[in-house]
Amino acid sequence: MRFNWFYLLIGLLFFAMLFISSRYFRGSGDAAIGLAQTKEYKINSEKSALVKALPVVPGMQVKEGDVLVELTSQELEIEIAKLTNRIAILKSEQTEKAKLTEAAIAYIKAENSIILEELDAEILQTTSEVKLNETLTREFVSAEKQTTESPLEIKINSLKQQKAKHLLAQEIKIQDIRQERATEQQLLKNQIVLQESELELMENERGNLLKRASAPGVIKNVYVKAGEQVSAYTQLLEVNPLRPTTVVVYLIGKKADRFSVGATVTVSSYDQRRNGVTGKVIGYGSVIELPEILQKSTAVKAFGQEVFIEIPAENNLANGEKVLVR
Repeated sequence: MRFNWFYLLIGLLFFAMLFISSRYFRGSGDAAIGLAQTKEYKINSEKSALVKALPVVPGMQVKEGDVLVELTSQELEIEIAKLTNRIAILKSEQTEKAKLTEAAIAYIKAENSIILEELDAEILQTTSEVKLNETLTREFVSAEKQTTESPLEIKINSLKQQKAKHLLAQEIKIQDIRQERATEQQLLKNQIVLQESELELMENERGNLLKRASAPGVIKNVYVKAGEQVSAYTQLLEVNPLRPTTVVVYLIGKKADRFSVGATVTVSSYDQRRNGVTGKVIGYGSVIELPEILQKSTAVKAFGQEVFIEIPAENNLANGEKVLVR
């Protein structure tokens, strides 16, 4: 009977070890263990500016898109105003040159129309004379003898040729003017496009003076105050993300090459598998000693290869939480 109790005790200890192993050493099989981490992000000024408004204070919780600080730059506003004025002048010049082109073409047509009208009148008069002569001579001249052109018909053909030459000369002049002015217009257009591109960059720069929260978080520190003039690259404030955005996995032994950079992985809470989120491997670090929370209760310290994984801010993980990565 004593013998049976001994083996029963051994069996109970064996199952207890299996339970402890499955409960506290998960991830050693098909998953890797890591820690979810938050890293405060700093808001800096890209250029010299004035702090126009500062609606946040340390300890204040903010949502994604909330305004953290509003800056204004008098120098930038002056440059934008100058550039806007230059563009307006160039566009006005473009419009005026287009009007001058049409005016020059209209002048050529008006100048030539006098000659064309005189030619049309002479052609009409000569044609009338031809018809009159044909009527008067029809009774005395047989059809067989009317084979050659009369002087009046020759004159009509000559007048028509003169008109065609005048129209051709007019079209050549108009095309020359259009080509010359088109070159000027293209130069103006290129200048306008270039200036507008520069203006767009400046307006984007002005938009960047309005600093917004990139993710939900808590204001950690504020280093400036409203009305203060700050220089370029001045640190304005710090924000602690509400949720971790990075996971550091520690790969041991043969697992050290299992995740490739750019690969998509699944990150879940070590204790609550339902809190899963999709992440992306962004790089490898060095081989370091595992954090204390990941060390097994032995005298020998474990080391692992760092793998950095980016996760979206919309997750249910806590800072420093133990996670499984597959």
